[in-house]
Amino acid sequence: MDKKKVIKYVVITYVISWALQTAGALYMVNNPGQTGIMVFQASMAVCMFGPFVAAWIVNGSLKGMGWIPKFKGNIGWLLFAAYAMIPLTAIGGVLYYLIFPGMFDASLSYVIAQNAAAGVDFEAKMAESGMTMQMYMIVTIASLIYTPFINIITAIGEETGWRGFLYPELGKSFGKAKTWIIGGIIWAAFHFPAMLLGGYEYGKDYIGAPWLGLIVFTVVVIAYGVLEEIVYNKTKCIWYPALLHGSINAALTIPQIFANAGRADILDKFAFCGPIGTGLVVSAPIIVCAVIMGICEVRKAAKTKEVSA
Repeated sequence: MDKKKVIKYVVITYVISWALQTAGALYMVNNPGQTGIMVFQASMAVCMFGPFVAAWIVNGSLKGMGWIPKFKGNIGWLLFAAYAMIPLTAIGGVLYYLIFPGMFDASLSYVIAQNAAAGVDFEAKMAESGMTMQMYMIVTIASLIYTPFINIITAIGEETGWRGFLYPELGKSFGKAKTWIIGGIIWAAFHFPAMLLGGYEYGKDYIGAPWLGLIVFTVVVIAYGVLEEIVYNKTKCIWYPALLHGSINAALTIPQIFANAGRADILDKFAFCGPIGTGLVVSAPIIVCAVIMGICEVRKAAKTKEVSA
């Protein structure tokens, strides 16, 4: 591992991304409403290309990451990347609502409340479009068929840096488990300014804030990193982990649409559990999947090492 390169990469990534997140979060805090939220969301989307820029600067190019999509022999991984996280997140959502039964509400009260906070009358908007709440739920869930592919556009910015540069570089000095843990911590910290200043992911009023949220998020991101790195190693194409990343981002918000906005006591205090997809309870099936697949990969690597020795 080239330590200087890794340090340079992390510094450049954080300088770019933390600056954007800080600016976006502070603007949102000082300008509550739809405009502030849109500016914050835009800053988060742009900062996803921080790792891309850093990898380009440090390496001098982005060659060798597998830019030409490879479908032969990878259809199974294509389907896994695009859709496996969706049922796992759905299972996590069911688990969350079983643990917090008072939180389930099929009337979309959470969506209505979130839009109201942004200055949008969601019910009036639905009425104007001729869409019922039930239709909205169906359309939102059905959109998961194609949203992962749209999300590739921003996800590739991060994956170029994490999977294309950082994880392979760490792998030169560390085993798979250490690479996943170290890489996951660096990746999670990439989001910390947005979490600390803007309440990204869990808000600011949960039990143990802000440290518990940072720890939970790091655990979840390590699990994501395991799955995405495995997909990248299997396909040798950077678009596949980007697709998986996009699928995760698409599935994250689905359990939220069934949340009861009237139960702020649970919604706020236990936000680190859910209903957002990065909550510990909602993410539990994905974490279990990552652990199982990770163990299999570590054992396979150990056997390969024994045979070659």
